[in-house]
Amino acid sequence: MVRRTKAEAESTRAAILDAAEVLFFQHGVSRTTLEKIAVAANVTRGAIYWHFQNKADLFNAMLERVRLPFQTMLTEIDNDTSAEPFAQLQQLFTNGLQLIAASEQKQRVLTIVFHRCEYIDELNPAVTKQDELDEQTVAVMQRAFERAAAAGTLRDGVSPRLAANAMHMYVGGIISTFLLRPQQCDLQQHAAALINTMLQGLMKA
Repeated sequence: MVRRTKAEAESTRAAILDAAEVLFFQHGVSRTTLEKIAVAANVTRGAIYWHFQNKADLFNAMLERVRLPFQTMLTEIDNDTSAEPFAQLQQLFTNGLQLIAASEQKQRVLTIVFHRCEYIDELNPAVTKQDELDEQTVAVMQRAFERAAAAGTLRDGVSPRLAANAMHMYVGGIISTFLLRPQQCDLQQHAAALINTMLQGLMKA
């Protein structure tokens, strides 16, 4: 009986997250109320508050469902300091872009983050969490570029921090543009070439 109750609670939580994801995507975050999410998920508002403290908590939980694969890849790069840094970053971002291209859910959630979200006070905790992930990504890249600099493969005049920030902004731009106009580029097919173009500019000739 306890096991069934736990399964039902997990099912309800998933239904709430699914409904929030669709409504955030269709209407934007600020225009989507918890009441609308409850109706779409066929639950009460009380059920939402049982699982989530507020809209920011719900928003962040929605993001967590798509963050995990990328965070796992970041951890693998940090843990394998013997591998060639540029090859690691090539694989990381190629895989990341291809994951986005292959998943409608990831595209929906990232569209919400990039294009359907007004970063107002209500979402400050979620924004802080996203900022933390961005900083983690830049920090992992910086450490990879530091290893490249030590090996003499980073372009002269480019610091590891600058290289990491440049790469982060470049990939963010690719994702943002793809989400708005996916017809401009076959991201699944051209992900490796897009990443290689940037990395070649950061490599020592």
